[in-house]
Amino acid sequence: MAEDEKLRLGKGAAFVKSLLKRLPQADETWEADFRALPNPIEQTQTHYLGMVVTGKDGWLLAESHVHGRPSVNDLATILAHAKRRPPDEDARRPRLVHLRGHHQWRELFPHLEEIGIGVKVFAGQDLPGIEQAYNEHLRLVREARRVGVIRPTPEQAKIDTLFPAIARWVREYGWVEIGVQELFGFVARALHEGGTQVEDDRPDTLTKALATLEVGLTRWFAEQGH
Repeated sequence: MAEDEKLRLGKGAAFVKSLLKRLPQADETWEADFRALPNPIEQTQTHYLGMVVTGKDGWLLAESHVHGRPSVNDLATILAHAKRRPPDEDARRPRLVHLRGHHQWRELFPHLEEIGIGVKVFAGQDLPGIEQAYNEHLRLVREARRVGVIRPTPEQAKIDTLFPAIARWVREYGWVEIGVQELFGFVARALHEGGTQVEDDRPDTLTKALATLEVGLTRWFAEQGH
């Protein structure tokens, strides 16, 4: 959805003020936000995870996945679901919602105030409850992906010690590519979302390619002050 699309209310939309205003109001502060999810290599469009949590204990009230940058309707929908269909089945309105200062949310603010919900905006600042819920989501995703993973042999496990810069790169920054390409022959590359940081087409074996990347990444970390 386009981030500048107009807010939809009433019939056919999740955010229906007349229904939400009838819900009992709890003395609670909620946090709501959308966080970018890591992109698989083959995925060109960024997906976002929307979350609403209770500010007091970080309890997840609603979540949604959005393909492309979230719009004001995505925020209105996830807030409506948090009020009407929370996991604890205790439908309610909060007294206050904390949001980060994205301009596309502002069209919703007066409508939240109409149903008795205040809004506090945090510019350029992460929301602690959202940050906790997002990190927990990533942890669960990583654990699910590790199910059935093949364990390295003791000899294979030494690669992190032999090539510490490469190990750090793939753990914290990006990925590596090693192999034959039709136009370039044998290549070794270290890449991240910002582009290629190390590239060499001189190696002709896996061992030489790893050694080349190790030297190049060691130099890159030093230049970046890492």
